[in-house]
Amino acid sequence: MGSVTSLSSTGKSNTLRFNLTTRPFLARLGAMILIVFISLCLTAVGCRPGMQAGSAGKSQASTDTAGQTATLHRDELFEIAISNLNRLYQFEGTEMALQVADRLDQWIKTQPPLTDWTPDPLLQKLPPDLAQLKAVKELGELRFTRDDGIFLQTAVWLRDIAGWARGEQPDELSRAMELFDWVVINVQLDSQERMIRLPSGQLLIHTPWETLLLGHGTVFDRAWVYLLLCRQEGLDAAVVAVNRAAAGAPPLWEVFAVGVLINGELYLFEPALGVPIPAKDGLKVEKGKGLVIRPATLRELAADDSLLRRLDADPRNPYRVKAEDLREVMLYVEGSPPYLSRRMEMVQKMLAGTESLVITTHPSEIAERLRQTRHVKDVELWVVPYEAEQQRETFGQQIGQHILREVMPYLAPVGEVVPLWRGRVLHFRGDLVGEESAAYYYQLARPPERLLASGNLAPDQEAILNRAKINASYWLGILALYQGNRKSAEDYFIKRTALSEPDSPWESGVLYALGRLNEKLGDYSRAITAYRSEMQLPNRYGNLVRAKWLEELTGAKPLEIKESPQK
Repeated sequence: MGSVTSLSSTGKSNTLRFNLTTRPFLARLGAMILIVFISLCLTAVGCRPGMQAGSAGKSQASTDTAGQTATLHRDELFEIAISNLNRLYQFEGTEMALQVADRLDQWIKTQPPLTDWTPDPLLQKLPPDLAQLKAVKELGELRFTRDDGIFLQTAVWLRDIAGWARGEQPDELSRAMELFDWVVINVQLDSQERMIRLPSGQLLIHTPWETLLLGHGTVFDRAWVYLLLCRQEGLDAAVVAVNRAAAGAPPLWEVFAVGVLINGELYLFEPALGVPIPAKDGLKVEKGKGLVIRPATLRELAADDSLLRRLDADPRNPYRVKAEDLREVMLYVEGSPPYLSRRMEMVQKMLAGTESLVITTHPSEIAERLRQTRHVKDVELWVVPYEAEQQRETFGQQIGQHILREVMPYLAPVGEVVPLWRGRVLHFRGDLVGEESAAYYYQLARPPERLLASGNLAPDQEAILNRAKINASYWLGILALYQGNRKSAEDYFIKRTALSEPDSPWESGVLYALGRLNEKLGDYSRAITAYRSEMQLPNRYGNLVRAKWLEELTGAKPLEIKESPQK
């Protein structure tokens, strides 16, 4: 893979043209914003409208509609929908994803309902308020909504990411490790200041679409994306919770890890720390990679507290979970509504080969396999996706406005393209460098300062493009990290992201990525220094643990930071 910085010398890069006059920019941005805003605010009025006018009042397609046959079949509408679904990367924004849902909505009206479909039994254990959500009550309906367009777009992104981020090793554990590492590098943990609190007092839960596009979120957001990446790879996974209730009190379950079921054992990954919980011999340093962590199983951790004590940052900051906490755990399976719907199962049955895409799941079947694992008390549906749905039914418009503010830089046009959006989608596909790559479009999203300061831009336009430029610089740094390109990575991370404005929103991601870069290059002292350089970041605990392991394994010490002499 070539250097990211080499793009500046390619013939194509030298032909970039920036058209930043106000009127074309605002016209194009306004059109894209309208489409995305409608998508984000659908539930503001408490409904999930179908794609066709007049379809909202139909409970499901009649079984004796003209044209239906005894079995599902593909027709021209379905072929067009799936063809466009598999080339969404060629389009910007969400408009084509909504058109895919439109075509599928027309197709499904000509299909017979699956007669053997029933709601998954685990739904019966949902809390009553969540069981009454429209998305739950309408699981059996044969119509597609705009929400489904966003869901399908997300599924394609997840499939594309898994296709290359899983690495080249065929065994399931290696794939699970690589996918987790992708999430940790590409989803920065949010600080308390960046988290949004809703009028209800709840923290906003990002959907996977939002987490992937924006590249940041909470621990739950990280865990949700990881669970779905595992699903695309055919790996059974669930969040793991320990009981925090006092003796004799009703259980109070606290989620702390994600478990992946492989050969009858549950391997644990810690999304808050950003590391697998290492097995006894699971820590080593490899040339060209840095720290490599093989996860322990639930059974191993429940039997040996010394394994968990390696997650203590220091004697004053012990890890919150002990071996005795793991002797009986609760597991929660991801089963967000679209994955449990009849309509998605009907589409799933029609996909094969290069079209393959996981858009349905059966949590009760996964639960049966997970219950065979030692120390598992029970398995239920994870309520976080349902709480996210509830938030959008209740506060849809407010949430849509907030998310749109963050999405706007990704929709900002430069000339004839929307470069930051296209860069993100190509990043998901693993098309990282070269012509028509993520790096090319990230570079295009970075107009020269002379153009931004030319006076031809309205203040709002200039602010959006500046934010797009900072975001693009951060993602270029991530690409340089993959390549081990110190010069390029440090330039983008330090000069063009961290130092580009006060209180950079990417500060924690930058320091973590610099640590990972120096691990990859074998400069462990610099890596340790990066991990220990800021104690107020949301990922500080995981950074401290990683720095401790590097010291123990390599003998390296942090660099001495010399203070500038006082004048």
